[in-house]
Amino acid sequence: MNTKRTHGFTLVETLVYLALYAIIMTGALVAVYSIDGSSARNTEIAMAAEEGDYLLGKIEWALSDAASIQSPASAGSTLTLTRADGSAVSVWLAGHDVRMQEGDSPAQTLNNTDVAITGLRFVHARATGIGAEPESVEASFTLSAKTPDGRPLTRDFSATTYLRK
Repeated sequence: MNTKRTHGFTLVETLVYLALYAIIMTGALVAVYSIDGSSARNTEIAMAAEEGDYLLGKIEWALSDAASIQSPASAGSTLTLTRADGSAVSVWLAGHDVRMQEGDSPAQTLNNTDVAITGLRFVHARATGIGAEPESVEASFTLSAKTPDGRPLTRDFSATTYLRK
């Protein structure tokens, strides 16, 4: 018996190809979803890092021209200093926001509303007098945010600024 095969697919072949197509498409969708989710999380991590670096930069800027430190005497949550031009600068934590006031200007919030700052602490180390360890102020805090999927993101920041006199 001589049977001729047509150029069409049989039902079994069609089902196999549909199953393979479904597996490939499912894998592609899972990969796209995963990439999109990690992209959003990476964006939030980068935003938190930039925000923390910005806050440290503003504190270092305030200390860059400091003539004297009024507070803290050794450690505390408020930094008050007098700059070389005689103007006063204060930095403190109000709720979950870092606030800065320069002279008689109104206080400004330094961080954005997408983050919460906790544990702002300043440690003032006086100079030893022998020149080996100059006067310094260490600033540290914890920055918290939420990723787009609702997971908490927390990062600690700290920097030490040595005062030039």
